[in-house]
Amino acid sequence: AVAAATVNGKLVGVIKSVRGAGATALATQLAIRAAERESDYGRQVCLLDLDLQFGNAAFQLGLKPSLTLADLLDAGARLDGELLRATTTVHPSGLRVVGAPPTLLPLDSVTSEQLIEIVEIAKREFGTVIVDLPANWTNWSLSVLAQSDLVLLLTELSITGLHRARRQLELIQEQDLATLDVRIIVNRFEKGFMRTIRTADVEKTLGRSIGYTISDD
Repeated sequence: AVAAATVNGKLVGVIKSVRGAGATALATQLAIRAAERESDYGRQVCLLDLDLQFGNAAFQLGLKPSLTLADLLDAGARLDGELLRATTTVHPSGLRVVGAPPTLLPLDSVTSEQLIEIVEIAKREFGTVIVDLPANWTNWSLSVLAQSDLVLLLTELSITGLHRARRQLELIQEQDLATLDVRIIVNRFEKGFMRTIRTADVEKTLGRSIGYTISDD
C-alpha cells in the first residue's frame, strides 16, 4: 500500500488518424473494461476527454456531467486532487469520467502547463488514466502524448486513413518521441479475400506492424 501511494498511475493516450475512425468509442469501451478489472485490485480508472471542441465521451457513455474539463481549466490555483475527483462523473462500471467542455473552445485557448497539471494530478489520483485527444495537433496535445506510457493510434482501412496515420507517426518521430510505445489499431477490419487493402499493405504503408484489429461488424 505504501509503494502504491508513491507511484503515479499509468497514462494511455488515444489518437486517431482521421475524425470518425472510432477512437472515442474505443476509448470509452476500453476504459469501462479497465475500470471493471482494476476494481478487483482496489484501483480506479479515469477517462479524460481532452477533445475541447468535439469531445463526446460522456455522451457515448450515457452520462450527463454537471462539471466538466472547463471547470478544471477555470480552477487556477484551486486545482487539486479533491477538485478533480469532484469534477468526475461516475459510470456504473466504476469508471470516473471528466467530460469535454459543453461549449466549443479554441484549441489554443489552453496551455501545455494547464493540461499537464491536470494529467499529473489525475495520475496521482487514479491507477490508470486514459486520455482521448483531439484529431488536430497542438503544443499541449503533443506534451500530453509525450507523458503517455502507451499510445493507441486508431486508423481504418482507407487510403486517407492510412495516409494520415503515417503522417501522425512521422510527426511523433520529428518531435523526438520515437521511444513512445505506440500500438497501431485498425478499426472496421475486413476479413476474407474480398477486402481491397490487406494487412501487408497497411504494414508497408505505416512502416510498422499492426498491434490490434477490430472487426467490421
